[in-house]
Amino acid sequence: MAALQSLNAGQANLSGDLLADTVVPVLEAGRDLIARSGGQWTVNMSAVERVSSVGVALLLDWIRTAEKAGVTLRIEALPDHLRPIIQVSDLDELFAAFCTPA
Repeated sequence: MAALQSLNAGQANLSGDLLADTVVPVLEAGRDLIARSGGQWTVNMSAVERVSSVGVALLLDWIRTAEKAGVTLRIEALPDHLRPIIQVSDLDELFAAFCTPA
């Protein structure tokens, strides 16, 4: 199960497993939080456990949503086990622009 916990208008923690059967609720929740963020939104992924390529798709959706809304998005603590999927997908440069170290 995946969960997205809002800490305040500009911050949230993403946790759990980012798999095909778990991301839909957090996808919509993230879109809502981005829309209400006030211009900047940071998501911390330090508590994410298992991931699949759908985790990358989730983040790409949030990146597009933020860009359309004029919101600055930061991704903190991107899980190491998500990086190979990003590399194979040739998305290294894109994610480098949004990711900060833990």
